[in-house]
Amino acid sequence: MKKINFIIASIILAQSIYLISCNWNPINNYLFFQNHIYEFLGVLFSIIYVILSIKQNIFCWPALTVAAMLNGYAFYLIELPLQSIMQLFFISVAISGWRAWGKNETSQFLVKKLNLRKVSFWIFIGLLLTFILEQILLQLENTSFESKFPFFDSLMFMFNIIPMYMTTKKVIQSWLIFIVIDIISGFFYLYTGDYFYCFLFFFYIPFATYGYLNWKKYLNETN
Repeated sequence: MKKINFIIASIILAQSIYLISCNWNPINNYLFFQNHIYEFLGVLFSIIYVILSIKQNIFCWPALTVAAMLNGYAFYLIELPLQSIMQLFFISVAISGWRAWGKNETSQFLVKKLNLRKVSFWIFIGLLLTFILEQILLQLENTSFESKFPFFDSLMFMFNIIPMYMTTKKVIQSWLIFIVIDIISGFFYLYTGDYFYCFLFFFYIPFATYGYLNWKKYLNETN
């Protein structure tokens, strides 16, 4: 456990040093922070949510609700409409998760594992809906729902919703899907210059890895 915590801390520290060392002067740092305050607060509550969900603490769901409201507005400002809409889903998931976990307080660690066929089915559905949503966004150019990056907006939308739903059901493969989409999202936001979200999704990777290992331990103990 100490070794895992050390690895997580090392990765987070390396990511922080990289983002800070982007040749920004103090004035630019202040202006960037001021112009991205909703991103910063959304990232903060998102991190709180992840930590509590790994610990299977029911208060992860209120944290997710606050993060979703802040991130929804932030994504609207950077013109990623599906990411904004996704936050409404996260709020509904938070309500559902609160209820589902509240009913199992005496059996907190009921982690499940799907077979390969079911996981493949969810991935296929996710990819299919990604391409459908991309085509819809392309038809909405020059409207209030225009997306700067239709494909990635659609991809991140679908493959955050699917594992989030799996998390409410305590399906262990949800963490593996999160790891893949976190890597993609991290590099995407690095490219767009949204560094708070870049940090968040790279930050998610070691925590999602730890979450998978933690849930796997409980799954092995119950079998």
